[in-house]
Amino acid sequence: MAIHGAHGRGGLSAETKASIADRLLETMQPGADDLVFDVGSGDGYYSSRFAERCGKVIAVDAYPEVFEGEFYRRANIETQGVDVCSRLGDLGWSSAAHVFFSNSFHDMECQDEILSTLSRELRDGGCLDLIEFHPDTPFGPPRQVRFSKEALKAKVEPYGFREKAFFDLGTHYFVSFERTRRA
Repeated sequence: MAIHGAHGRGGLSAETKASIADRLLETMQPGADDLVFDVGSGDGYYSSRFAERCGKVIAVDAYPEVFEGEFYRRANIETQGVDVCSRLGDLGWSSAAHVFFSNSFHDMECQDEILSTLSRELRDGGCLDLIEFHPDTPFGPPRQVRFSKEALKAKVEPYGFREKAFFDLGTHYFVSFERTRRA
């Protein structure tokens, strides 16, 4: 299953997006009372799918014009048109069950600050969920900003997270880290 997103050669087919989202929902298991952050939410497809199962989604994107899209029309999706790096302390992470990044974490200039903030503020058992490019994928962001699964684990786990789930998506992969202790 190949993903072509912001750094790719066009969008995903509806069938591929639905298949990925189904697998994410099955793995992440958002509950009816859960809050999910979708950081770098783009077209809002994943936000919309999370909103089917959880109490509230906060979609965060530095480009607020994306919120005009059809996938943001659910009542339980709140939008935040901000650069997450400039608003880390203001977003209310402590209530989140999941903080999700799809093809966006590698672009964040404040990765260590994000991890430090989530380590302090995310509730015990809260999850950091990421979709990232495999390093050898022939399209996407510059290779020097990509993470192998092992490099991503080495970056995230020192902040008090442990790997909870992983699956391969061909050109990309999904990994979920559970916050286990305050760093």
